[in-house]
Amino acid sequence: MHSGIIKQPKYDLKTLFTGKITHYLDQVTSTNEWADTEIKKSKVLEGTAFRAGDQTQGKGQRGRVWNSSPNMNLLVSYVLFPNFLPVDKQFGLIRMVSLAIKDVLDKYLIDKATIKWPNDIYVNDLKIAGVLIESGMKGSFLGSSIIGIGLNVNQRIFENAPNATSLMMEIGRGGDLDQLFSELSYHLENRYLMLRKDTEILNSEYYESMYRLNEKCAYLIDDQENEMINRGVNPIGQILLEDGYGRVNPYGLHQARMII
Repeated sequence: MHSGIIKQPKYDLKTLFTGKITHYLDQVTSTNEWADTEIKKSKVLEGTAFRAGDQTQGKGQRGRVWNSSPNMNLLVSYVLFPNFLPVDKQFGLIRMVSLAIKDVLDKYLIDKATIKWPNDIYVNDLKIAGVLIESGMKGSFLGSSIIGIGLNVNQRIFENAPNATSLMMEIGRGGDLDQLFSELSYHLENRYLMLRKDTEILNSEYYESMYRLNEKCAYLIDDQENEMINRGVNPIGQILLEDGYGRVNPYGLHQARMII
């Protein structure tokens, strides 16, 4: 795959390393796939970003497709090397990335953004951003991690995604993609450095930011719909759901899904 042009955003990056090297292509299949290809064929420095104007096969969680109109939204994958993080604590990456996106949106939406477990960002009951993290392992620790982020910015109509929203739809005006990339890079680096030092802060902020926390909602569990109450997440990232008898049980990503 073409390595892309080196593109510097119009706005100054206030980071040490995140986004300092940014590759850009008008169109790719997936920024995550592009980043993975570059990691395998050459040395990629930590914090390198891969941006695209359009993705023809954008990837979401659970094998879903991430749809985005060309040049309307922020589509980026960052390469990190969190080799300090044990595999059993890799949910820390999800926490820090989700909070970084929320940090960006809080400037524009004044604390309206919430985190729908595990890492979708919602405004009210609509999805404004999604994350796909793909990591390699080195023994019992993480190796390289590709942090794929899609943030809806200027798009007004989302075909086949009725629960989607964007900055344009929420506040009546869009945003400059370069500026938002600069802001996201800053907050992502800040949260990443926090992850290196103090995961408890990330844990508590993630908990406080959860979508429909302590509310009764419908969840699909083992292909059956159940009314459950979201009681947060445990240290390894399983959602804690309370059933009608007051029992709280943990569920993994492929065991439970909220029905909206």
